[in-house]
Amino acid sequence: MTEPTTTDDRSTGAAPIADDDEEPGRLQRWFGPLTWARVLVLVLALAFLGGAVGYLIGHRSDRDPLSSTDVGFMQDMSAHHEQAVQMSILLLGKDGIDPDLQSYAMEIIIGQRYEMGLMNATLDRFGHATTQGPTAMAWMDEPVPAADMPGLASDEQMTELREAEGEEAEALWIALMSEHHLGGIHMADFEARHGQDQTTRNIAKQMVNTQRGEVMDLARTRERLGLPIPDGFSDPTKAPDMTPLSATGD
Repeated sequence: MTEPTTTDDRSTGAAPIADDDEEPGRLQRWFGPLTWARVLVLVLALAFLGGAVGYLIGHRSDRDPLSSTDVGFMQDMSAHHEQAVQMSILLLGKDGIDPDLQSYAMEIIIGQRYEMGLMNATLDRFGHATTQGPTAMAWMDEPVPAADMPGLASDEQMTELREAEGEEAEALWIALMSEHHLGGIHMADFEARHGQDQTTRNIAKQMVNTQRGEVMDLARTRERLGLPIPDGFSDPTKAPDMTPLSATGD
């Protein structure tokens, strides 16, 4: 995500409306006015597109190329992605949110829904379950209950995000999404280094690069808006998962 330059009228609690001479935000430029109907259509369209691409990739061969690591990664990461989509939809439903953050939330919905469709279609093509079991990350020798995957927000945190407004919601969403991405990077890095299927490994490596970039973008946006890191969170840009082996080449 390349950070666009926008201004925000905090005194009114509403994002400014660009005049004819101003550069409009990406959300307006790409999708038109944001409505729930547009969000729903985009979510469904991207899931379908990912599924279609996944089917075409798998359709080239009847031989199952997936190892248990590939399968476990796709099952767990699909479930992990679902919460990122939920958090982003919650943010988009609030008033007075910075337009850059709205744009980032929409990009996360689109990107992660597409990847979910791609992974689920690949699993289905080769006869594997698309749903996650009660235990996650056994494929990377770190078994945990599915609800305890790294980066997942707790029920209490999701409720807090649902109820927060304004700058409190912005700061909390950035913190939760950054932690969520760090957990995703942790899993995707293992698949990128240890998976068997080259296509799945490439998908994982792309996730690592994308989510690292999004953590940095969100940190810069937090600084621009003058938002604090909420209590209980630390600076995500300094987390060990921001230097994954699959990206650093070590």
